[in-house]
Amino acid sequence: MYNLKHNKSIVEMARYNGYKTYWLGSQEIEGTHGSRYGFIAKKSDHIKLTNYNDNKLVELLSEILSDNTQKRFIVIHLFGNHKPYNNYDEIDKKALPKAEKYDLTIHHTDRIVNDIFNVINEKKINYNLIYTSDHGEVVNVGHGLKKGREQYLIPFMYKSTNPEYNCQFIESFRNKNGYLSGLMNKYILSELLGYGIDKSTLTKEREYDRILTANEDVVAFSDIE
Repeated sequence: MYNLKHNKSIVEMARYNGYKTYWLGSQEIEGTHGSRYGFIAKKSDHIKLTNYNDNKLVELLSEILSDNTQKRFIVIHLFGNHKPYNNYDEIDKKALPKAEKYDLTIHHTDRIVNDIFNVINEKKINYNLIYTSDHGEVVNVGHGLKKGREQYLIPFMYKSTNPEYNCQFIESFRNKNGYLSGLMNKYILSELLGYGIDKSTLTKEREYDRILTANEDVVAFSDIE
């Protein structure tokens, strides 16, 4: 909490560097769980919430990209694949008639991400896009557990129209064990926003790949069962 109060969040860093900031969210930013990231969301210039409807996020994005703002930093916070795995519709069921519920939610999220790309491409604008998750999942069990390596394995997808920030740029953040740690996200975003990162700090952080467990222990990722 000290760092949140005394250091800039990534949203504030974007604003400081001249970006207009947006938080488009399916999930609430108040309450027991929402307040954790709501503290950061509230630093945005514009906040729009959809009451757990991921489909509406695409509509909001399209509206935002219709103005003449040159520099935008947009967070799109999906509901995604949380238990009880009911975030899917008839389109997903028709596409995967024999799939389990969790797989249907994955298919639904894939559709949303594809629609986001379609909106961006229709606008013919330059962009850097990162898609990732805040946690993995032990399917049909959940996350926030004391054991379960799967809950720490998360997707990371990146695309940029800027050749300076190509795949090699992202690969430079991969550690010696071959993993791209979620701890690197703040450094990746910082560089994309125009900030320089001290190389010695980056190297130290990249190789110290740790996680915070459900019982609040800090443990090396390689030691997780």
